[in-house]
Amino acid sequence: MTRKILMDVDTGIDDALAIYYALRHPELDPVGFTCVYGNTDVEIATANTLRILDLAGRADIPVAAGAARSLINPYTREADFVHGGNGLGDVDLPEPSATATDEHAADFIIRTIKEMPGEITLCPVGPMTNVGIALAKAPEIAGLVASVIVMGSTLSHPGIQGVARPMVDANFHNDPEAAHILMQSGAPITVVGMDATMTTLMSREMMADIEANGTDASRMLMRIAEFYVRSYETMHPGIAGCPLHDPLAVAACHAPDLLQLERMRIDIELSGHLTRGQAIPDRRPAGLARANCAVATGVDAPRFEAMFHETMLL
Repeated sequence: MTRKILMDVDTGIDDALAIYYALRHPELDPVGFTCVYGNTDVEIATANTLRILDLAGRADIPVAAGAARSLINPYTREADFVHGGNGLGDVDLPEPSATATDEHAADFIIRTIKEMPGEITLCPVGPMTNVGIALAKAPEIAGLVASVIVMGSTLSHPGIQGVARPMVDANFHNDPEAAHILMQSGAPITVVGMDATMTTLMSREMMADIEANGTDASRMLMRIAEFYVRSYETMHPGIAGCPLHDPLAVAACHAPDLLQLERMRIDIELSGHLTRGQAIPDRRPAGLARANCAVATGVDAPRFEAMFHETMLL
Protein backbone atom coordinates (compact mmCIF):
# COMPACT_ATOMS: atom_id res chain seq x y z
CA MET A 1 0.00 0.00 0.00
CA THR A 2 1.34 3.41 -1.00
CA ARG A 3 0.73 6.26 1.43
CA LYS A 4 0.30 9.83 0.29
CA ILE A 5 2.58 12.00 2.40
CA LEU A 6 2.73 15.78 2.78
CA MET A 7 5.96 16.86 4.46
CA ASP A 8 6.49 20.17 6.25
CA VAL A 9 10.25 20.76 6.32
CA ASP A 10 12.91 23.25 7.45
CA THR A 11 15.39 21.77 5.06
CA GLY A 12 18.71 21.27 6.69
CA ILE A 13 20.71 18.08 6.42
CA ASP A 14 18.45 15.51 8.10
CA ASP A 15 15.45 16.98 6.25
CA ALA A 16 17.35 16.46 2.99
CA LEU A 17 17.90 12.81 3.90
CA ALA A 18 14.23 12.46 4.86
CA ILE A 19 13.02 14.09 1.65
CA TYR A 20 15.17 11.75 -0.44
CA TYR A 21 13.93 8.75 1.55
CA ALA A 22 10.31 9.81 0.93
CA LEU A 23 10.99 10.25 -2.78
CA ARG A 24 12.72 6.89 -3.20
CA HIS A 25 10.77 4.54 -0.95
CA PRO A 26 8.20 2.59 -2.99
CA GLU A 27 5.56 2.74 -0.25
CA LEU A 28 5.50 6.55 -0.11
CA ASP A 29 3.92 9.00 -2.52
CA PRO A 30 4.92 12.60 -1.67
CA VAL A 31 2.20 14.98 -2.86
CA GLY A 32 4.00 18.16 -1.81
CA PHE A 33 6.48 19.84 0.49
CA THR A 34 5.80 22.90 2.60
CA CYS A 35 8.67 24.87 4.07
CA VAL A 36 9.26 26.67 7.34
CA TYR A 37 12.12 28.37 9.19
CA GLY A 38 14.04 26.33 11.79
CA ASN A 39 17.33 24.75 10.81
CA THR A 40 17.80 27.80 8.59
CA ASP A 41 15.80 30.72 7.19
CA VAL A 42 12.59 29.81 5.38
CA GLU A 43 13.95 31.22 2.10
CA ILE A 44 17.02 28.97 2.32
CA ALA A 45 14.92 25.99 3.45
CA THR A 46 12.62 26.46 0.45
CA ALA A 47 15.50 26.71 -2.03
CA ASN A 48 17.16 23.67 -0.43
CA THR A 49 13.96 21.66 -0.77
CA LEU A 50 13.78 22.52 -4.47
CA ARG A 51 17.46 21.58 -4.83
CA ILE A 52 16.92 18.14 -3.26
CA LEU A 53 13.95 17.54 -5.56
CA ASP A 54 16.18 18.43 -8.52
CA LEU A 55 18.88 16.09 -7.21
CA ALA A 56 16.33 13.27 -7.08
CA GLY A 57 14.83 14.11 -10.47
CA ARG A 58 11.45 15.07 -8.96
CA ALA A 59 11.12 18.78 -9.67
CA ASP A 60 7.50 18.07 -10.62
CA ILE A 61 6.38 17.93 -6.96
CA PRO A 62 5.00 21.24 -5.67
CA VAL A 63 6.79 23.19 -2.95
CA ALA A 64 5.20 25.99 -0.92
CA ALA A 65 7.01 28.44 1.34
CA GLY A 66 5.49 29.37 4.67
CA ALA A 67 6.25 30.95 8.01
CA ALA A 68 9.50 32.85 8.51
CA ARG A 69 9.14 33.06 12.31
CA SER A 70 7.18 31.56 15.17
CA LEU A 71 3.66 32.65 16.08
CA ILE A 72 4.83 35.09 18.76
CA ASN A 73 8.62 35.47 18.68
CA PRO A 74 11.16 36.60 16.07
CA TYR A 75 13.29 33.88 14.54
CA THR A 76 16.83 33.46 15.82
CA ARG A 77 18.98 31.21 13.66
CA GLU A 78 20.76 28.84 16.02
CA ALA A 79 21.62 25.71 14.05
CA ASP A 80 24.38 26.70 11.63
CA PHE A 81 26.83 24.66 13.72
CA VAL A 82 24.73 21.57 12.92
CA HIS A 83 23.64 22.23 9.32
CA GLY A 84 26.16 24.73 7.97
CA GLY A 85 25.62 28.27 6.79
CA ASN A 86 23.56 27.19 3.77
CA GLY A 87 21.64 24.43 5.58
CA LEU A 88 23.28 21.74 3.46
CA GLY A 89 26.63 21.33 5.15
CA ASP A 90 28.17 24.20 3.13
CA VAL A 91 28.03 22.02 0.02
CA ASP A 92 26.97 24.11 -2.98
CA LEU A 93 24.25 22.65 -5.19
CA PRO A 94 23.06 24.29 -8.44
CA GLU A 95 20.28 26.83 -8.34
CA PRO A 96 16.94 24.98 -8.42
CA SER A 97 15.22 24.56 -11.78
CA ALA A 98 11.74 25.14 -10.32
CA THR A 99 10.27 27.76 -8.04
CA ALA A 100 7.90 27.55 -5.11
CA THR A 101 4.19 28.02 -5.68
CA ASP A 102 2.64 31.38 -4.81
CA GLU A 103 0.35 29.63 -2.30
CA HIS A 104 1.31 29.99 1.38
CA ALA A 105 2.33 26.71 2.99
CA ALA A 106 -0.58 26.78 5.47
CA ASP A 107 -3.10 27.22 2.65
CA PHE A 108 -1.39 24.47 0.66
CA ILE A 109 -1.77 22.14 3.67
CA ILE A 110 -5.46 23.01 4.07
CA ARG A 111 -6.27 22.64 0.37
CA THR A 112 -4.38 19.37 -0.08
CA ILE A 113 -6.00 17.70 2.93
CA LYS A 114 -9.47 18.87 1.87
CA GLU A 115 -8.97 17.68 -1.70
CA MET A 116 -7.95 14.20 -0.50
CA PRO A 117 -9.84 13.63 2.75
CA GLY A 118 -8.65 10.62 4.71
CA GLU A 119 -5.73 10.04 2.35
CA ILE A 120 -2.96 12.39 3.50
CA THR A 121 -0.37 11.59 6.13
CA LEU A 122 0.94 14.95 7.30
CA CYS A 123 4.55 14.74 8.43
CA PRO A 124 5.95 17.92 10.00
CA VAL A 125 9.67 17.61 10.72
CA GLY A 126 10.42 21.26 11.52
CA PRO A 127 8.78 23.81 13.80
CA MET A 128 5.00 23.39 13.77
CA THR A 129 4.21 26.97 12.71
CA ASN A 130 2.74 26.22 9.26
CA VAL A 131 0.68 23.39 10.74
CA GLY A 132 -0.48 25.58 13.62
CA ILE A 133 -1.60 28.32 11.22
CA ALA A 134 -3.41 25.77 9.04
CA LEU A 135 -5.25 24.34 12.06
CA ALA A 136 -6.16 27.82 13.29
CA LYS A 137 -7.57 28.75 9.87
CA ALA A 138 -9.30 25.42 9.19
CA PRO A 139 -9.61 23.34 12.38
CA GLU A 140 -11.75 20.83 10.51
CA ILE A 141 -8.68 19.42 8.75
CA ALA A 142 -7.78 17.65 12.01
CA GLY A 143 -10.62 15.25 11.24
CA LEU A 144 -9.78 14.94 7.54
CA VAL A 145 -6.13 13.95 7.74
CA ALA A 146 -5.30 10.24 7.79
CA SER A 147 -2.66 10.83 10.46
CA VAL A 148 -0.04 13.29 11.63
CA ILE A 149 3.45 11.92 12.24
CA VAL A 150 5.41 14.68 13.94
CA MET A 151 9.13 14.80 14.65
CA GLY A 152 9.36 16.50 18.02
CA SER A 153 9.70 16.19 21.81
CA THR A 154 11.85 14.36 24.27
CA LEU A 155 10.58 12.67 27.40
CA SER A 156 13.75 11.16 28.83
CA HIS A 157 16.65 11.76 26.42
CA PRO A 158 18.62 14.97 27.07
CA GLY A 159 17.43 17.81 24.88
CA ILE A 160 19.22 19.79 22.21
CA GLN A 161 22.59 21.44 22.68
CA GLY A 162 22.99 25.19 22.88
CA VAL A 163 19.81 26.26 24.70
CA ALA A 164 19.14 26.78 28.40
CA ARG A 165 16.14 24.45 28.52
CA PRO A 166 17.49 20.96 29.12
CA MET A 167 14.52 18.88 27.91
CA VAL A 168 13.36 20.40 24.64
CA ASP A 169 13.86 19.27 21.07
CA ALA A 170 14.58 21.83 18.35
CA ASN A 171 11.15 21.75 16.71
CA PHE A 172 9.01 22.32 19.79
CA HIS A 173 11.64 24.77 21.09
CA ASN A 174 11.25 26.97 18.01
CA ASP A 175 7.46 27.39 18.34
CA PRO A 176 5.86 25.99 21.50
CA GLU A 177 2.53 27.70 20.77
CA ALA A 178 2.23 26.05 17.36
CA ALA A 179 3.10 22.66 18.87
CA HIS A 180 0.42 23.31 21.50
CA ILE A 181 -2.18 24.01 18.78
CA LEU A 182 -1.32 20.75 17.05
CA MET A 183 -1.44 18.69 20.23
CA GLN A 184 -4.85 20.17 21.15
CA SER A 185 -6.31 19.75 17.66
CA GLY A 186 -7.86 16.30 18.00
CA ALA A 187 -5.96 14.99 14.98
CA PRO A 188 -4.64 11.39 15.10
CA ILE A 189 -1.06 12.17 16.13
CA THR A 190 2.05 10.06 16.50
CA VAL A 191 4.96 11.83 18.17
CA VAL A 192 8.42 10.66 17.11
CA GLY A 193 10.95 12.38 19.34
CA MET A 194 14.50 12.16 20.54
CA ASP A 195 13.78 9.15 22.77
CA ALA A 196 13.54 7.14 19.54
CA THR A 197 15.48 9.15 16.96
CA MET A 198 18.69 9.43 18.96
CA THR A 199 18.98 5.64 18.94
CA THR A 200 18.91 5.41 15.12
CA LEU A 201 22.19 6.21 13.43
CA MET A 202 23.69 6.58 10.00
CA SER A 203 27.14 5.19 10.66
CA ARG A 204 30.30 6.07 8.77
CA GLU A 205 30.33 2.49 7.48
CA MET A 206 26.86 2.99 6.04
CA MET A 207 27.92 6.28 4.49
CA ALA A 208 30.95 4.65 2.89
CA ASP A 209 28.78 1.94 1.35
CA ILE A 210 26.33 4.51 -0.03
CA GLU A 211 29.23 6.51 -1.46
CA ALA A 212 30.57 3.35 -3.11
CA ASN A 213 27.31 1.84 -4.34
CA GLY A 214 24.65 4.54 -4.34
CA THR A 215 23.31 6.85 -7.01
CA ASP A 216 24.89 10.18 -7.91
CA ALA A 217 22.18 11.80 -5.78
CA SER A 218 22.75 9.66 -2.70
CA ARG A 219 26.51 10.12 -2.98
CA MET A 220 25.99 13.87 -3.00
CA LEU A 221 23.82 13.53 0.11
CA MET A 222 26.68 11.75 1.85
CA ARG A 223 28.94 14.71 1.05
CA ILE A 224 26.33 16.99 2.61
CA ALA A 225 25.90 14.70 5.63
CA GLU A 226 29.62 14.81 6.48
CA PHE A 227 29.12 18.21 8.15
CA TYR A 228 26.21 16.79 10.18
CA VAL A 229 28.22 13.77 11.33
CA ARG A 230 31.15 15.93 12.43
CA SER A 231 28.77 18.19 14.34
CA TYR A 232 27.30 15.24 16.25
CA GLU A 233 30.73 13.83 16.93
CA THR A 234 31.56 17.16 18.57
CA MET A 235 28.32 17.38 20.54
CA HIS A 236 28.22 13.72 21.57
CA PRO A 237 31.79 12.36 21.83
CA GLY A 238 31.90 8.66 21.03
CA ILE A 239 28.68 8.63 18.99
CA ALA A 240 28.88 6.06 16.20
CA GLY A 241 27.27 8.21 13.51
CA CYS A 242 24.57 10.85 13.14
CA PRO A 243 20.98 10.44 14.36
CA LEU A 244 18.30 9.95 11.73
CA HIS A 245 15.72 12.26 13.30
CA ASP A 246 13.56 13.28 10.34
CA PRO A 247 14.02 10.10 8.29
CA LEU A 248 12.61 8.02 11.16
CA ALA A 249 9.45 10.15 11.27
CA VAL A 250 9.04 9.66 7.52
CA ALA A 251 9.61 5.91 7.79
CA ALA A 252 6.92 5.75 10.49
CA CYS A 253 4.44 7.04 7.91
CA HIS A 254 4.58 3.72 6.05
CA ALA A 255 6.00 1.39 8.75
CA PRO A 256 4.50 2.41 12.10
CA ASP A 257 5.36 -1.01 13.51
CA LEU A 258 8.99 0.18 13.67
CA LEU A 259 8.03 2.12 16.76
CA GLN A 260 7.25 1.12 20.33
CA LEU A 261 4.27 3.36 21.01
CA GLU A 262 2.59 4.46 24.21
CA ARG A 263 -0.75 6.25 24.27
CA MET A 264 -0.62 9.26 26.57
CA ARG A 265 -1.63 12.83 27.16
CA ILE A 266 0.97 15.34 25.98
CA ASP A 267 0.77 19.05 26.72
CA ILE A 268 3.35 21.66 25.70
CA GLU A 269 4.76 23.92 28.41
CA LEU A 270 4.43 27.54 27.27
CA SER A 271 5.90 29.62 30.07
CA GLY A 272 8.57 28.00 32.24
CA HIS A 273 12.06 29.49 32.00
CA LEU A 274 13.63 26.03 31.97
CA THR A 275 10.69 24.14 30.47
CA ARG A 276 9.13 26.29 27.72
CA GLY A 277 8.60 24.04 24.70
CA GLN A 278 8.89 20.86 26.72
CA ALA A 279 6.44 18.04 26.06
CA ILE A 280 4.84 17.20 29.41
CA PRO A 281 3.39 13.67 29.59
CA ASP A 282 0.45 12.87 31.84
CA ARG A 283 0.54 9.13 32.45
CA ARG A 284 -1.89 9.23 35.39
CA PRO A 285 -5.14 7.29 34.88
CA ALA A 286 -7.07 10.52 34.30
CA GLY A 287 -4.42 11.64 31.83
CA LEU A 288 -4.56 8.35 29.95
CA ALA A 289 -8.32 8.76 29.65
CA ARG A 290 -7.60 12.05 27.85
CA ALA A 291 -4.77 10.71 25.69
CA ASN A 292 -4.21 12.84 22.59
CA CYS A 293 -1.38 10.99 20.87
CA ALA A 294 0.84 7.95 20.63
CA VAL A 295 4.45 8.62 21.60
CA ALA A 296 7.43 6.64 20.32
CA THR A 297 9.27 5.45 23.42
CA GLY A 298 11.51 3.12 21.43
CA VAL A 299 12.27 1.88 17.94
CA ASP A 300 13.56 -1.22 16.18
CA ALA A 301 16.74 0.62 15.28
CA PRO A 302 18.52 -2.18 13.35
CA ARG A 303 15.46 -2.74 11.14
CA PHE A 304 15.00 0.96 10.43
CA GLU A 305 18.69 1.55 9.76
CA ALA A 306 18.64 -1.32 7.25
CA MET A 307 15.52 0.14 5.59
CA PHE A 308 17.12 3.56 5.37
CA HIS A 309 20.37 2.13 3.99
CA GLU A 310 18.53 0.11 1.36
CA THR A 311 16.38 3.07 0.30
CA MET A 312 19.40 5.34 -0.08
CA LEU A 313 20.85 2.85 -2.56
CA LEU A 314 17.73 2.82 -4.78
